[in-house]
Amino acid sequence: MEKVEKDKLEKRLKRIEGQVRGIRTMIENERVCPDILLEISAAKAALDSVGKLLTKSYTYECIRDLSESGNEDKLESLIQTIFKYR
Repeated sequence: MEKVEKDKLEKRLKRIEGQVRGIRTMIENERVCPDILLEISAAKAALDSVGKLLTKSYTYECIRDLSESGNEDKLESLIQTIFKYR
């Protein structure tokens, strides 16, 4: 994984951590359910975004390895990873 992509992922994950802490605080402060659910939805979407970035990065890595080595094991690994994620 390239440094730029890793930095993007780390930044997004830190934001998600903050969102989850915020959700916990909302529950502790007995905020109304619709507000809490909205924040949960936002955190889930952010986490899904991280998954998509990881999948994209791994796809490029696998295709690069396949074109360089011709070894289809990496392609099979990619397919299995995508099936597990989705």
